[in-house]
Amino acid sequence: MRVLNLNNHLLETSHMEHYLGTTMFITWSPPSKTVKVGNIKISAGNGVMLFTKTTNSSSQSSWPTVVLEYGSLNQGELSLWVLFHAFITGNPWTLPSYMGTIYGVVEPMDKPLGEEKNYDDFLNIAYRTEGITQKMSYSELYDRFISLNEQQNGMVKNLSLDMKPGLQWTHQDMADYSYWRMVIDYSIVDAIIGRQSFCSEVYECSKCHKTKINHYSISAEEWIKNRLTEIIGDTKKVDQYMKIIWTVRENIRHKTAHESAYPYQRPSSQLQPGDNEFDINTVVSNFKTDTHALTALESNMHEITRILLLDNILQTKIFPDIRPYMVRSGGMSWNELMKVLE
Repeated sequence: MRVLNLNNHLLETSHMEHYLGTTMFITWSPPSKTVKVGNIKISAGNGVMLFTKTTNSSSQSSWPTVVLEYGSLNQGELSLWVLFHAFITGNPWTLPSYMGTIYGVVEPMDKPLGEEKNYDDFLNIAYRTEGITQKMSYSELYDRFISLNEQQNGMVKNLSLDMKPGLQWTHQDMADYSYWRMVIDYSIVDAIIGRQSFCSEVYECSKCHKTKINHYSISAEEWIKNRLTEIIGDTKKVDQYMKIIWTVRENIRHKTAHESAYPYQRPSSQLQPGDNEFDINTVVSNFKTDTHALTALESNMHEITRILLLDNILQTKIFPDIRPYMVRSGGMSWNELMKVLE
């Protein structure tokens, strides 16, 4: 494993301990002032440029970073912090920058980049929303996180799995990982909700007229909704979460796990100039026939999974509304572009 340090040298992380080092990681949310967790001091670093190139495309993007300072640090503490920071910020780049698996060339910049965040009041950052009045610091959340059990550790790592080889997520034959991403996310939700228990009542089956025991007293749909109600409490939000979870369970998880279903090529819906909104009802109705709706379903499921896992581990009892998935269009169709080029 390799990570990039401030001097643009590669720092080997195969040793059990690190001494007197500074290490840089890509993040969305650098701190406005230095904060300490365990033996690690965290501060905002200079930005980095990421250059990627594939057979069909090339791109350039810039990212903020955080800098870690430590006297002595064992491998387990560094790995735990990386997992925590990637999870608590929902950032897809922190783990790849730690593991040395970023697809492209990273070059440091000579100045900070991005808006620095208040780590003393971190919940609005963690939930990517506004208006949360409950206050918890980054350090307090870290203290809760380090006591996670083996199952919770596995759920966080599964949530963090990168299913995309490269910067661009393309929906093409042999390159669409959305179904398996949702299967993994559903497995996390399933673990959080728990297994439905059997009813030991003896009864006669109305179909085969045989005596049965150990049957379910309610349907799986009722069970999941009841458990979400216990966890979330707000029936309006339960309905939002349930629509996405049940759609993924019935149409993605079961068919992918048992029948090896794979997302076939599907057309994109016609977009209007500007922002196009894909709300939950549109997503669950159109994901089978519209690429944008499928991507929206995947995004919604991943966010719901992360929110439920945040609560499971941190006990914050915060459940934001699921925001509509937005697609921005420049308003020019492919045929119109071809006419301009001609």
